[in-house]
Amino acid sequence: LEEYIGGVEFAINLMAFSSRENNTPPRILVTDVWKYKKTKQARYGQAEICNPADYPALLTYATNVAEAVGIQVGAAHVELKAEEVQGGSFANPVMIEVGARLSGGRKSIITQSAVQNWNPFEALIQSHSIQTCQTNPQNTNFLTPNKFVRHIFLPILKRGRVANIVLEVSSLATLHSSAMIVKVGDIVDETTDIVSCAGFVWLVGDRDQVDEDTDAVMSSFVLSVIDV
Repeated sequence: LEEYIGGVEFAINLMAFSSRENNTPPRILVTDVWKYKKTKQARYGQAEICNPADYPALLTYATNVAEAVGIQVGAAHVELKAEEVQGGSFANPVMIEVGARLSGGRKSIITQSAVQNWNPFEALIQSHSIQTCQTNPQNTNFLTPNKFVRHIFLPILKRGRVANIVLEVSSLATLHSSAMIVKVGDIVDETTDIVSCAGFVWLVGDRDQVDEDTDAVMSSFVLSVIDV
């Protein structure tokens, strides 16, 4: 169904904090927002962190979704698609998924590097212990990243046996981490989703430098596959 829904895909992560007072509704904090970019070869090409303040309609929608399914404490992960409208804003969101969990793909970990004083794992414990979030003022509905983050998906372009892999990351100024899932000798299929990617690179830092390092990653990455 997701592939037939138009628009741009977003992931919005939230944390719910309940009060010990029974009549007080939970406070739902938007912790991080991600926008996905797709490629012709694969469903996912990149994901980048966004400033939540730029997407008020999506934040409201995701918060309403979390409330509607009864998330009172702990993490919520909402995936949706929205249409880009005039002026670069987004509207008409449609839910793809909601789960009572932290974000995957190392996004929870790397958000710690992008949002000052934020630790999602400590916040999760505080939430389930019915404690106040210790890292954010009570009058704030979202966290604002002070660094830019990009998650790069490395695709497999054809089915076959992996003959050679080249990925140069040692010189990248903004490298957070990387992971190569396939190895030489593996028989692989063409990438169609996240789990069928060859590997991943995560970058964090100044936006211009991340852009430069992204170009370096994509120009250096070689995955040679022979027919089987």
